Amino acid sequence: MIFGIGVDVLEAARIKKVLARFGDHFIDRLLMPAERAQLGRTKRPERFIAMRFAAKEAIVKAMGTGFAHGIWIRDVGVVQNAWGKPEVAYSPRGEKVRRQLGIGDGHVTLTDEAGLIVAVAVLEAAPKPKPKLKPKPKPKRKAKSKSKVRR
Repeated sequence: MIFGIGVDVLEAARIKKVLARFGDHFIDRLLMPAERAQLGRTKRPERFIAMRFAAKEAIVKAMGTGFAHGIWIRDVGVVQNAWGKPEVAYSPRGEKVRRQLGIGDGHVTLTDEAGLIVAVAVLEAAPKPKPKLKPKPKPKRKAKSKSKVRR
């Protein structure tokens, strides 16, 4: 079952301006350590940062928290797996909030075209734990009556 869906659209030029003004300070405040490591390997850093910003916005919209209620911008993020597929990632604090809200797996897709960045996040509800069944009590045997006489 779906917990929430979030979408964000961003003009890449906005991130370019912010990077020109704040540089590494902005990057340090925005990216999780795993995202920062992947930034170092990208050929288009401005695009990478813009996509991560949009993805973070989409994820917190899907969570229903925004950047409030215990979630900061570095508590959610996107890292690419070995095949390059973007995957939702959480900091320890983000993971705690995710579990409290009952959120399971997360999915995100990113694209850019004509100077726009689009991110879509879909978060699944965590599976409900199956209730533990109590074993059925054994039926009680009726005690034999001693009043019967055997012949």
